[in-house]
Amino acid sequence: MKSILLAISCWLLAFSLNAQRGYTHTTKNASITAADTVTMLNVEGGVTTFEYNATETSGTTAGKIYLEGRFFSSWVKLDSLSLTDVATIQTLRTFITNTTYKDYRFVNTNTSASTQTILAGYLRRPGVR
Repeated sequence: MKSILLAISCWLLAFSLNAQRGYTHTTKNASITAADTVTMLNVEGGVTTFEYNATETSGTTAGKIYLEGRFFSSWVKLDSLSLTDVATIQTLRTFITNTTYKDYRFVNTNTSASTQTILAGYLRRPGVR
């Protein structure tokens, strides 16, 4: 009986540790030369962070990055970042406490003639709501 309880306790401990482990979903890693949209459909619960990184590789950078959420048909702006003409990584990182929308997207307006390397995705912690 003690061995069964010990085995169950070990299994529950392992399960609870895995439930807290984060999973990063990279939705796009690319080079862009014009305005671009990264759409994430049917996002499951437990998302804690959305992140979009843009790095200028050539040209002059201008524009904005928006994070938007959609439940039915209307996109709602949740956060934004104005892009500046620098050669370092510019990051829009949005922390959320509840996955309110089913679909999300990053919109990069890139209103200039620059080339950017982008990386977009989100961090999910299963078991966290």
